[in-house]
Amino acid sequence: MEISQDVHVPTSDRTLIAPIWHTVVLVLVILGLSYMQARQQLGPAPVQLNSRLPLYFATILFELSLFLYVWLFGLRRTRTPLRALIGGRWSSVGDVMNDVGVAIVFWFVVGAILLILGKILENTTGLRAMKPLLPQGPLEMAVWAVLCATAGFCEELIFRGYLQRQFLAITGRIDVAIILQAIVFGMGHMYEGWKGVITIMVYGALFGILAVSRKSLRPGMIQHTGQDLFSGLLGSVLAKHHMF
Repeated sequence: MEISQDVHVPTSDRTLIAPIWHTVVLVLVILGLSYMQARQQLGPAPVQLNSRLPLYFATILFELSLFLYVWLFGLRRTRTPLRALIGGRWSSVGDVMNDVGVAIVFWFVVGAILLILGKILENTTGLRAMKPLLPQGPLEMAVWAVLCATAGFCEELIFRGYLQRQFLAITGRIDVAIILQAIVFGMGHMYEGWKGVITIMVYGALFGILAVSRKSLRPGMIQHTGQDLFSGLLGSVLAKHHMF
């Protein structure tokens, strides 16, 4: 699909791709909802869900709502096409396989770093928070896969695409931009406790570095989707056999 001549593509990564107020509102919404979730975690123990489907669909809707907010009320104001933000290009099967290969290598790197960090912090909060959400049965697993794909696309575009680009435009420093988006990403998971927040900040920073080094969000989207999908399905099997 060609970009029409009246579409503006920023010539520099230091060009704002949305008004600053738009970014402030997005960050406040993410942090506000995360804080509310964290407060709920401090209340009575959650009731075991008979079906996780309503929660899955609500999460999918929330992810898509954030994406639409970024796209419709941010990128369109500056006439920035999505593909300019995503970067990279798939013009052949080889291009796709190359990004898949990068995603797999990155997966091992991320896994090793998070494993070491988890041992240092002795962090088990994330596992406890995830356990009630694990899919059970074919239907829930199918919807879980859709949720993972949605989160992989939307979160990488929002945090490593939109926010990282905005922070770079504001600060003029890519290292600061990576750190800032990672902080917002980590603080968006306050319900996992401070150890979980630190872990996810590191996770987000690694994705930020990958996006910069590859000049594309595609490998990160692939890895993010794959890791969430694999973790959910493996966790479901382990939980079924009372192995965690």
